[in-house]
Amino acid sequence: MGKAQIKVIRVPRAVTVLALVVLTAAMALLVFYLTGRAYLHERTSLVDIIAIIRRYDVGSVPPTALIANFAPVLTNILFFIPWGALAFLAFDRARWPRIVTYLVTLAVGAAFASVLVAWQTQLPTRVTGWTDAAWNLVGVAIGAIGGHLRKRVQVRFATTR
Repeated sequence: MGKAQIKVIRVPRAVTVLALVVLTAAMALLVFYLTGRAYLHERTSLVDIIAIIRRYDVGSVPPTALIANFAPVLTNILFFIPWGALAFLAFDRARWPRIVTYLVTLAVGAAFASVLVAWQTQLPTRVTGWTDAAWNLVGVAIGAIGGHLRKRVQVRFATTR
């Protein structure tokens, strides 16, 4: 048995940018595909969620209603987490403070989510609304935190010969 070797695989920024572009296109195509199959219903704001949780705590809201109201919010957040992580990794520069990378990622994420909502006004039916765009921004922020953690943590794979 030999000594374990450490192999480091560096992913070029161009590959990250390409992955971000492909993911962005896939997300837009998914929204387009869902047009006519899924419809925009009244979305849940943060105030609505807090009110539902309070009513749930006193027993006037069943668990299924809580889940039904929170599921679209969770979906909106989860939909944008990978995008936020890739965007953070694509926008990060060594000469920038990390707060600038966060701000750029959040600004571009807000613009992308807003463009998706605005674009849907031209489609036969809408899948997302402005409240969804706000929850998408939460997903971008969580993804950006994940991208930042990925830059701070070195992942290495050891192989043995």
